[in-house]
Amino acid sequence: MVDEMYEKGLRANEVTFVAVLTACARARLVELGLELFHSLLGEFEVVPIMEHYGCVGALLGACKIHGAVKLSHEVGKRLLELQPEHCRRYVVLSNVHT
Repeated sequence: MVDEMYEKGLRANEVTFVAVLTACARARLVELGLELFHSLLGEFEVVPIMEHYGCVGALLGACKIHGAVKLSHEVGKRLLELQPEHCRRYVVLSNVHT
């Protein structure tokens, strides 16, 4: 979907990726959402902002279902670095391990 935008000469920005990542989380498209998240800076030259990590936080719940504990640690670490005082991040991370 984002690739199609680029083919048409349109450029995605931070807001575009918040919408796309949110859609991936709601549609339970964990792999696609994480793939897009990882390509933000490199392929699309969009610097991840807190809202992007929040969307990925929604995907963390799916990590439990898929057994992707290592990935949840990586994402969780970044979430905690950006907003350590936000208790919701800790709750989501603890739910991955229960």
